[in-house]
Amino acid sequence: MKKIYVLGFMGWLMSHAASAQKDNVGIGTLEPDRSAVLDIQSSNKGLLIPRMSVVQRNAIPQPANGLMVYQTDALSGFYFYDGREWKPLGQNIPEAKATANVDGWLLNGNPNATANSFIGVPSGVPLQFRIGNSRIAQLSTTNIFIGAASGGAITTGISNFGLGSNAMRITSTGSHNFALGSLALNSNISGSINVAIGNGSMLNNVSGNQNVAIGNNALSSVVSAGNNVSIGLNSAYKNLSSNNTVVGTSALYHNENGNSNVALGFSSGFFKEGSGNIFLGTNAGRASVITAESNKLYIANTSTTTPLIYGDFSAKFISIGDVPVAKRDAIASAGQYGLLVKGGIMTEKIKVALASTADWADYVFTPEYQAKMLPLEQVEAFILKNKHLPNVPSAAQMAEEGLDVTQTSAKLLEKIEELTLYMIEMKKEIKALQQENEALKKKE
Repeated sequence: MKKIYVLGFMGWLMSHAASAQKDNVGIGTLEPDRSAVLDIQSSNKGLLIPRMSVVQRNAIPQPANGLMVYQTDALSGFYFYDGREWKPLGQNIPEAKATANVDGWLLNGNPNATANSFIGVPSGVPLQFRIGNSRIAQLSTTNIFIGAASGGAITTGISNFGLGSNAMRITSTGSHNFALGSLALNSNISGSINVAIGNGSMLNNVSGNQNVAIGNNALSSVVSAGNNVSIGLNSAYKNLSSNNTVVGTSALYHNENGNSNVALGFSSGFFKEGSGNIFLGTNAGRASVITAESNKLYIANTSTTTPLIYGDFSAKFISIGDVPVAKRDAIASAGQYGLLVKGGIMTEKIKVALASTADWADYVFTPEYQAKMLPLEQVEAFILKNKHLPNVPSAAQMAEEGLDVTQTSAKLLEKIEELTLYMIEMKKEIKALQQENEALKKKE
């Protein structure tokens, strides 16, 4: 039987000898194409290449580049080895595999997916998504960045979230930041615990910590300052300092170096520089040019320089009403009064506290004071000359200096007590005269 096989094989070789001499082989033809090593021709049969499962295919040792098989399971079809992985023929069809693994994801889904299926990368390697050569998203166990160039320089920073083109673009060591919007925290390198929501919010921050900026261009200029809260379009736009709380479009816009300010309301404190100020209301304390003020209070709904309520924290002074600036400032700087009200006060009750018992008029009943009391004749002469009681302010003084409730009440009581003493003395004199009159009557 072996002799028959050998003779058959020798016959086949001889029948194809002419073809083999031309460095190519033809099957079904005596004239194989010159460009083909093997030319197979048939009108009723095909070429059958090795058929195998995914497991068998992947078990081929050191597959050559271009090696081809027919895969019989999973997504069946012709596959070739490109030097790195097995790929299906016909990459443009919707069902083309994204990986050579039977459990890999297809471009139109994975029919083999289970509850434990996932898309992932090895531990410690960020998962990236790209368009061309441009990375548009990077996900890791410590940071999430979505957007062109977002988080492109991250090194040791952790717990960061960036969403938007160039959001946290050059952040490397900063941690616990939240940036939402194009160019949000764009220049941040080491700043941490910041929240920037809005296009250009905290645009120039490099190392500032614990800031909150919500609104396009909010806190746009801050570089290294911290503990600011800025909510509103262009709010605290030029701010470079710390501990400011700003709510309102363009509020505290021009304040660069001031700290510990509070501005609440559209454009409040717009042109104001300084520290320790409070601006409450639309345009409150706005001014018309950049003005330096510190430790002031403005409560208003316009940009007036005489707001409904004005305060000076340094002088511990408050004015209420449309008080002229010059008068208001003069009284505040004098330091005598803490409250100035224009237009009067209406109340159901008022209580004035005395600083000490010396401010009340009980001293009138001491012998020392009574010894100095003027006789009624001298009181009469003083009244005729001065048109007011002794030791009592005149009408002119009251108009110029105002009325001190405590002092005036004490003076009025002083005169009442003096009058009481005069009446007691007169009563004694009248009684003595009555007794003397009765004695004279008895002698008659």
